[in-house]
Amino acid sequence: MNILIQRMIIQKILMQPNIDHVPEQTLGGNIIDSRGDFSKYAILNGFYGKKLISRDARKFYSSMCRMAVKKEKGFYVISDEYEFAETSYKNVISFAMGMLATRIIANEIYNINKLYHFTDKSFKGTLVNGKMAPDWIGVDGQKKVFLFESKGTCNKNVRKKTIEHAKVQLNNVGSIKDTSTNQMYYPQKDSKHVICSCFDAYSGIDKVWNIHDVDPEGKGEVNLEINFDKECFMYYQAFVSYVDSLNQVYQCESVKNQKYYCWVYEDEKYCILEEIYNSMKSGQFNEQNRYRNFNNYVNEKLSDIEYPEQFSHDGISSYEDGIVVCSSVSWRDKLH
Repeated sequence: MNILIQRMIIQKILMQPNIDHVPEQTLGGNIIDSRGDFSKYAILNGFYGKKLISRDARKFYSSMCRMAVKKEKGFYVISDEYEFAETSYKNVISFAMGMLATRIIANEIYNINKLYHFTDKSFKGTLVNGKMAPDWIGVDGQKKVFLFESKGTCNKNVRKKTIEHAKVQLNNVGSIKDTSTNQMYYPQKDSKHVICSCFDAYSGIDKVWNIHDVDPEGKGEVNLEINFDKECFMYYQAFVSYVDSLNQVYQCESVKNQKYYCWVYEDEKYCILEEIYNSMKSGQFNEQNRYRNFNNYVNEKLSDIEYPEQFSHDGISSYEDGIVVCSSVSWRDKLH
């Protein structure tokens, strides 16, 4: 099924007494997401606990989001398979759609090209009375830290109780320490976001995929630690482990002034910047040296990338992190 999410309605939500959700502001209506993103984010989201994701697992994770929507009058609306699924299956798909929505918003709205999963066991936290941390952490190009909590539903909006619980998880966090540099981050109100995937009427069309962005307020008490060098390495390890498991020899291809290593599996092409892949394989960054300076190394390489206009084509995934997934046809026709 070739799903290209061509438009998404991003709305900022203002919580009001006696009303579940009231749209405060429309942030955008033409954010492009592609079929390639389903596969790319399936690999990244599936690498939970730093375990290798298989080809079957990649298909499973990506299929959940692909089956959730169908195209109607230029928009993507909820599919019958998702809307009328058994409750347990529906909850799993909603969870996956929430994670997909969060990665899209982080990349497209807040210019964060790498998200790290805070609930992974690799993170350390000083919890107060058992308080929980949010799902995601990311840093933008100005080194501002962001926290995200993902929620999803097949209904018009996520329940107020669920939103409030997510806001509490975000508000729990008072500080974050990067153990690779000892730098401290203190997330502010405008850098904490509950991202909700839901389906509501838009432009005369019923049950269009909406993404809501909720800003919580509050003072945090949880102190968390993260090694950004290690988490950056593991971010790319998810992709590298997957393409290595294909047991194929990569092809080196050039786009603009960048060289990519590329693998083809079935009808999809998986590509990563040559320099990032080589650095992963060099042994220079490892557990013994705590992957020191890997994050800075990657950010320097990414800052040098020239993105051709064709990278914005529907058939090509997000690319700002140096990883591209697309159909082999899109790569051939749009980038050569």
